[in-house]
Amino acid sequence: MQDFETYEDVEEWLAPVGYDAFWRAIMATGLYGPGDKTHCDKALRAGIADMETVMSVTKRLALTHLVTQFDLRFRCDERRRPDLAVVD
Repeated sequence: MQDFETYEDVEEWLAPVGYDAFWRAIMATGLYGPGDKTHCDKALRAGIADMETVMSVTKRLALTHLVTQFDLRFRCDERRRPDLAVVD
């Protein structure tokens, strides 16, 4: 499992992860179990859902879970921060 400091760290980690790698990594968090992967495998084989949908939903749930679990905040973009300097 990765060390996450921000919401975006989780997003960036999840983005390139493929189906099998996702399941291997995420099972360790306790969010999903073997039955969940089996359910997704069956839905894909039966054509109930496509890969893009399955990955989108499972990654979004994992993102939400990990952000909550680790109490992560958003990364602050210094370029967009307003200048709050006090002027006399």
